[in-house]
Amino acid sequence: MSQPPHASLMESLAFSVLYYLPEFARGPVIRRPGMMRLIARLGTQDAAQRFCMRLRVRYGGRSVYVRSPRGKLLLLLSQGDVERALSGSDEVFSLRTEEKVRGYSPSQPDSLLLSRGEARLDRHRFNDAVLQPGTVPHSLAPRIEQVVSEELDGVLGREPGAVHWGRLRDGQYRAILRLTLGDAARDDVRILDALNALRREGNWLGLRPWRNGRVRRLRRVMMTGIERHMTAGEGSLAGLAASAPAASGTCPAGQVPHWLMALEVLGTTVLGPALALLAGHPEHYERARAEALAPGGDRAFLRACLYEALRLWPIVPTMPRVLTAPVAWHGGSLPPGTGLVIPIAVHARNPQIDYADAFTPEAWLDGRAAADWWIVPFSAGPGRCPGSDFGSTVMAAALAALLRQYDFRPAAPRLSPGRPLPRALDPFTLRLYAAPAMC
Repeated sequence: MSQPPHASLMESLAFSVLYYLPEFARGPVIRRPGMMRLIARLGTQDAAQRFCMRLRVRYGGRSVYVRSPRGKLLLLLSQGDVERALSGSDEVFSLRTEEKVRGYSPSQPDSLLLSRGEARLDRHRFNDAVLQPGTVPHSLAPRIEQVVSEELDGVLGREPGAVHWGRLRDGQYRAILRLTLGDAARDDVRILDALNALRREGNWLGLRPWRNGRVRRLRRVMMTGIERHMTAGEGSLAGLAASAPAASGTCPAGQVPHWLMALEVLGTTVLGPALALLAGHPEHYERARAEALAPGGDRAFLRACLYEALRLWPIVPTMPRVLTAPVAWHGGSLPPGTGLVIPIAVHARNPQIDYADAFTPEAWLDGRAAADWWIVPFSAGPGRCPGSDFGSTVMAAALAALLRQYDFRPAAPRLSPGRPLPRALDPFTLRLYAAPAMC
C-alpha cells in the first residue's frame, strides 16, 4: 500500500508563509484591495509557484501532505490527482469544507455551495434549471444584451480619459440586479451593499463572534430585499426560478446571494483585466471588437478572452475539498475527513503549458484549455459552478457593449505580448485609457 509522502517541517512552514497566509490576507470570501496591492507588490504568487514546482520535483510529481494553520492537508500536485478529485462524486469529494462553511455562512447559509445530501440534490436541480449550465446561449441571452447595453451606455463618459472603475461598477451593479431580480430591483443597491458587507464578515472565518448580531441584521436586510423581488422578477433569473423544480428544502431565495456574488466578482475582478489584456494585444483587440460590432452570435471569442483572464488570474486561486468517505488512492486509502487543496493558480501557470504566461484566448476555442485538468477556473466535474456559462454570457455582453463604444489604450501595467504576464495582478489599481470609438 502506498500513502502520499509528508512534506518536511520546513516545507510545511514555507507552504503556510508563501501560500496559505497570503490567501487568507487577500480575502477568502471577498478581496481586500489593500492586501491585493501589497501581495502583488511582494510577489508572493511567484514564490508560491516556485515552491510548488520544487515540491513536485522533490516528490516525483506526487501529491504531498503539508501542515498548515488548517491542519494536515493533501496538496494535489499531480494532474491525475486533480482530475480524480474534481471528476469524483461531489458527495465524497465535498465542497463543504469547514473553511467554506465559516466563510460563506454569513452571506449564503442556504446556498448550493454549502449544501449536502438530499438538499444538495434538490438545489442542484433548481440551480441547473435556472442557470442552464452547458446551454450557450442562455434562454435570457437577448435580455442580457439589452440590459447590459442599456446600463453601460455612455458609462465611461463622452470625453477621452482614464477609465473610471467606480462608474463602470455602478453600471454593472444595476445590470446585475435587473438580470437577477428584475427591472424593479435596478436601484435596490441595499441588497448588494448588505451582501458585500456579509462577505467582508465572512473573510474572518467566524473569528469575530461578537459581530453575529450585525450579521443577522445585514442578512435580514439582504433577504428582505431579495424576497421582495422574487415574485415580480420577469425577464430575470428570479422569473425563471418561479417555474424551476423546487422541493420543500430548496429555498429558492437562498440561492440568489450566490448568483449575485458570482456576477459581482466577475464584474469587479475579471472584466478589467480582460479589457487590459485586449488593449495590450492589438491582434486580439481587433478580433474582439469585430465580434462586438457583429449582431447576434454567441460571443465565443469574447467569452474566450474572459476565460483566459480567469486562467491567468483566477478569482478562486485555491479549490479545497474534504473527503466524506474512504477513497482508494494509488494503492492505498485516504480516510474520511482528509482535506485536499488544489492550487489552481499554480497549475494554470505550470511551465508544462506552452502558453502558461501568455494571453492565448484561442486555446479556449481549439479545445486545448478545456481538455487540460491544470486549467479549471470554474472547477470541473460535478462541482463545476452551474452559473459559469450564464456569468460568462453576461460579462461577454459587457465587453461587447464597452468595445462598441470606446477605444481602449493600456496605461499601467502594460499587459503586452513582448513579456511574460505577471502572476499576480491587482484589478483595483489597474489603469486604462478610453476614448469614444470613431465608427
